[in-house]
Amino acid sequence: MRQNRQPFASSNYEIVKDPVHGYIKLYDHERQIINTQAFQRLRRIKQTYSAHYVYPGATHTRFSHSLGVMHVSGMFVNTLLEPLIHNKEITIQEAQRYLFLVRLWGLTHDIGHGPFSHTFDDAILEELGRDHESMSFKILDEDQELSDVFEKRITKDFDIKVHDVAELMTKSREEWEPKKRLGKSAHYDSAFYHILLGTYSSDIIDYLLRDSLFTGAGYGSFDWERLLYCSRLYKNTVALDKKAEDCLYAFLLARLFMFDTVYYHRTSRAFDKIVETFLKKTREKIDYKNLVQDVRSYIQLDEESILHDPRVCDIEECNNLMQRTNPYRLIFPEKKITLSRDQPGRGIAELALKSRKFLDSQVEEKLRDRNIPREAYFIDTSSLPLNPMLQNDEICFIDTSEGKPKVNRQLIHDAFWMKMPHQVFIVRLYVRKSHLRFANKIKRGFKEVVEGTATRSPFF
Repeated sequence: MRQNRQPFASSNYEIVKDPVHGYIKLYDHERQIINTQAFQRLRRIKQTYSAHYVYPGATHTRFSHSLGVMHVSGMFVNTLLEPLIHNKEITIQEAQRYLFLVRLWGLTHDIGHGPFSHTFDDAILEELGRDHESMSFKILDEDQELSDVFEKRITKDFDIKVHDVAELMTKSREEWEPKKRLGKSAHYDSAFYHILLGTYSSDIIDYLLRDSLFTGAGYGSFDWERLLYCSRLYKNTVALDKKAEDCLYAFLLARLFMFDTVYYHRTSRAFDKIVETFLKKTREKIDYKNLVQDVRSYIQLDEESILHDPRVCDIEECNNLMQRTNPYRLIFPEKKITLSRDQPGRGIAELALKSRKFLDSQVEEKLRDRNIPREAYFIDTSSLPLNPMLQNDEICFIDTSEGKPKVNRQLIHDAFWMKMPHQVFIVRLYVRKSHLRFANKIKRGFKEVVEGTATRSPFF
């Protein structure tokens, strides 16, 4: 098996000890990026905010995650380009540029995350026509401190402009269509899309390993290095050697169980709701529009700065988060619904479960005449696509067992030795503890809606 090395990288680096990956190399220009105010802010953004209310150890940050993604991304690029270097299909200088470009992409991919991470996207940024990817672009494109590092070091030494990294944050899959060959090879640089946004991307690999370790959930034992070492370039994509197929499915199962056990834990989801409600209430007191428009103001935001803002201390949910008091109780047994692409009626079930709005509106209408206040309950319809990045279950396998490589594109759930769902939905009904007197009425109304939907869909 190939060694974890980067033979075409600069020798000017330091190392840091990481609890997940061991030692991580930090090249001089990367350390300068890390030392900027914009990046240091990630020390104050938890990787899995709501999970730490369930798992006390889950206080790790997007700072350490970003270092991990950079590290795995570099290993991935090295694995893919090593054969091209050996066959002299790409120069050392070209390979080095791609290595540092993708490492910088991994390092800065979360730099635009706001406080409370993805919940901030839903509660604040979405209303302003933004998301954390577009904020990453904006910070890289407008922050003067970051621009200075690029101009003085990175552009000069590696021909990588700050905009080259920034545009990768919001580039769609279509925009990654084959445009530029990798040296003299038959492959294209669009294949690098799969490193950060593919089925077994460096982002997913690191957050599964890191979140499993710090929560203690125990699902981080999949052989991710074998996935990398058994990957190779194939035209405009990345192909996985068929002999590593079992590693892929171990990875996918780990991801499935991490979502079920950690990210979609019933208490985690209750605190997600508390955070969402809290942030929406803060919109009346905090001018997020101006904060988002001004990069220097935005990078002052973190979870503690909002929670300790005197203007929001009287909001009930602020106290819930500070004191870890959960005002909700689960009153309806959670229902897991798995869907595959060939299942009849899948469209109806997706419509019913993919968005809270569907069930919310139906239940609200059912309960309106029963004098039950809307704030008395909430319905959680967490959804887990098998591949959330590409929204595509297809993977490219390459089989070298019979000499000449054979390439085959397969749907993951068709290739698996047991049935793998295309998508999983978890439906839960919560009631506020202050409104427990309405619990039975809410439960009956919810059940009536679910049973009514069952006449149109076999999945409820």
